[in-house]
Order: sequence, then structure tokens, then C-alpha cells
Amino acid sequence: MSPSHSHPDSIQPAEQTEWVKSRRTMPAWLMSLLVHAAIGTLLILTVQTVSKGIGEEPARQGSITLANRSENSTEYFDGDSSQAANGQATSDSEQAQRAVEQAMPALDLPPSTMGDLLPRGDEALTGQDATGLPTAGGMTQGGAPSKGGLGKEGKTSVFGAEGQGSKFVYVFDRSASMYGQPLAAAKQELIKSLHDLDKLHQFAIIFYNENPEVFSPRGDRPQLVFADEQGINLAERFVRGVIASGSTSHVDALALALKMNPDVIFFLTDADQPQLFPADLERIRKLNRGVSIHAIEFGYGPYDGRRNFLVKLAEGNDGSHVYVDISTLGRKPSY
Repeated sequence: MSPSHSHPDSIQPAEQTEWVKSRRTMPAWLMSLLVHAAIGTLLILTVQTVSKGIGEEPARQGSITLANRSENSTEYFDGDSSQAANGQATSDSEQAQRAVEQAMPALDLPPSTMGDLLPRGDEALTGQDATGLPTAGGMTQGGAPSKGGLGKEGKTSVFGAEGQGSKFVYVFDRSASMYGQPLAAAKQELIKSLHDLDKLHQFAIIFYNENPEVFSPRGDRPQLVFADEQGINLAERFVRGVIASGSTSHVDALALALKMNPDVIFFLTDADQPQLFPADLERIRKLNRGVSIHAIEFGYGPYDGRRNFLVKLAEGNDGSHVYVDISTLGRKPSY
């Protein structure tokens, strides 16, 4: 009796093969449908992910990629490698700084030039380098006087006029009327005053007639110089080379000295004429940012008590007035 339905065990080999094929073979249309469905799902997920990323992250700008090729490898640095770039820049800066520091002794430059050669982060704002010492730019421009800025204050004097601070400017008349004994005595007193300073104190020297002549070791702009051995030696050489000649113009020399922002100015002249008029004294007062101006007046014979422009200059600028009778100084060696 024939069975009502077939079972795999009762099917003949040839028939069994056909039966297996029929069970395992998937229609082509169904396979295509499944593949397209999978691809469609993947595309939808991808678009959603990209859209989400665009909404959440800020737009990225184009960048330049650098390649550093060596014999065995190539390294790439793109715009996101700012930390590595900054690190390299810092390393290069440190190497440059060390190179300049090593070169300083060979160049025989004064210490006050270090600030120009080694600019550091905030010096444009503070006038100081990383060690707290002033840069050359900080020494000559901007800011108010900083008494004792580099350490303890010092004292020095010129013909009895005593100044206290850490930055001193000497403004001395060298016009024709100072020829001979007056200029020789002024030079000797200036050098003596310089030797009272500590090596961390700073100074500048201006000899003037109708124009200022400034002690400038580097040969460029006026600047304060450290009173170390080198600075003093260079200053003495400059002072010995000054000669008396020409007419007199006080205001320009004083204005230049005030721009250096010292603590003290020693102003020495023998000139009754030209005098500083009230408008000149007012201009100097407005330029002054807390500087003490001591006026040393050269004259022949005893002081007669006149309240001339030098007395008023000192009184209006927190200074003292000293009169020097040149005839009592005796014969001094000429510089």
C-alpha cells in the first residue's frame, strides 16, 4: 500500500537529491530583496550618524599637513597637532636663548643689552625679562620710576646734592662757558659719584650744549646702563672724551633724561642765560613721573641767595639746589 505522503527516509537517492535542492535553494527574487533591504538599512543608519555628527560638532576648517621625512619613516603633522608644534617652538626658542647667552661674553656687550637680545613673553608690557631684570626697552620707555626695582636703593651725591634710588641720570652742561676748570671739576665729580653705585644700580649720562650728547655703549638709542665694572669703565672713557663747546639748551636734555624714567636726575650748569622760563618749568613738571631733580649751579664767588630758575626747578621737582663756587675748587687735573 502506498503511503499518503513521502518521508525523506523512504525517498530514493535520485529523488532525495532533488528534494534537498528544492529545500536549500532560495528564490533569486527573495535573495535580492533581502540584500537590498540590508543595504538600505545600512545607508539609513550611516546618514543618521553623519547628520548627528554635523549637528553636534563645529565645522572644521581646512588645514595644512606637514610631512617630516627621515630615512626610515615619515611623520605627519596637521592642524590638530598644535601641542606638538608649540613644544617644538618652545624648544627652538630655548636653544636660541642658550646660544645668545653663550655668545654674550665673546661679543663683550654690556649687561643692559641682554633684554634686547633675549625678548621674552611679557616684556613688551612689563619692561622686564623672565628673571625680573629690566630689558633695554623697559629701561628707556614707558612706566613710572621704580625705586629699588632691582634691589635695595642706593645713595650717591654730586657736590653735596644727595640722591637716593636705583636709577640715576647725570645731565651736565658742556657748553663753551664750561671750558677749562668748570668742566674738569664736573667730570671728576661725576666719576666719583658713579663709583658710589652698586652693580645692580643703573645710570645714564647726558652732556649737552645746544644738543644732548648721550653715553650709549651700543651706539644707538639712549639707555640706562648697569653700574658694574664694565659699565663704569665705559662711562669713564666717555666722560674723558667730552669737550666744552657751543651754546646752551637746557630743556631738550632734561626732557630726554625724564623719558628714561630714573629715580634721580643730577642737573649741573653754570648758565644764567638762557634761563628756564615758567612755561619751560611747567613742561618739565608735566613730563616728570616722580623723579627727583637736583640742580647744581656753578658760579664764581659766594652765593648771593637769588631764587633763579635752578632753585625753582629743584623745588618744583622734589629736589635740592646746590651752589658751587668754582673759585674754591682749586686746580683740578684736566680730563
